[in-house]
Order: sequence, then structure tokens, then C-alpha cells
Amino acid sequence: MGGYFPGPVGLAAFVSVKFGGYVLAGIALKKLQPTITAGAVKIAAARTGLGLLLGPPMTLLGGFLMGLLFPQPGSKVPDYGSYLFLFLVRVLVWALIIFVFTKRSVTPRSTIWTYAIVGAVWSCLLDVPGFELAIFSPGKIAVC
Repeated sequence: MGGYFPGPVGLAAFVSVKFGGYVLAGIALKKLQPTITAGAVKIAAARTGLGLLLGPPMTLLGGFLMGLLFPQPGSKVPDYGSYLFLFLVRVLVWALIIFVFTKRSVTPRSTIWTYAIVGAVWSCLLDVPGFELAIFSPGKIAVC
């Protein structure tokens, strides 16, 4: 059974959507935490970089773990389980980003975790237009 992976143009489209969304998140974060001196673009670059570094392996790990937790011979692993795992990773990544950029301020941990959960939800929402653009972009790579 064959399929397609997005090519370089699709990857660029996906990353662009994510980066643009993270710039907006950086602007919102700076308004909520005025002690953050880094620019929204720097926050977005850090979050996008971690997403590119951790996203693919964590998605694969989530699928693998769901396969171990829900072994169903001859059927697909529930997609929601893998995505839930990815959501939890996103919460941790956002918490790290927020912690790093608020390290000189006295920000309560509960606030950091609240912002991290909101950031993770935002990351998931950005997947919708990002995936759509990636799928419909030219230059797909066929997989046999």
C-alpha cells in the first residue's frame, strides 16, 4: 500500500504556518508576561526549532507506544493515542520555552503550566492549516 510524504515545499509550508503561529503566540506571551525581553520572533524561532527537532521522533515514539499499549493484530493503532502523546510532549516543550524566556522573572509554576497547555492547544490548532498546505503542496515524495 503506497502513499505520499510532503516534499520540501510541503515541509516549508508546514513550518511557515507553525512559525507564523508561534510569532503570534510570542506576542501574546509578551503581553501576558511583560518581563520577557526576547522578541516574539526569537520565541517563535526557539519553539519552531524544538518542534522540528523533537516533533518527528516523538510522533514515531507515540505511535510505537500506542502499538504496545493497544496491540491489535491486523488493524491500525488509534490515531488519537499518538496525538495525545504528542500533545503531552508539546506541553513539556512549551513549558521549557516559557521557563527559559521568563527565567529572570518570578512566574508561578501554575502560570507556566497554564501557558504551556494553552500553547500546546495552539500548536495542535496550527496543525490543521499546516497539514493541509503540506499535503496539497507540489513535490510529494511517493512511498511504496
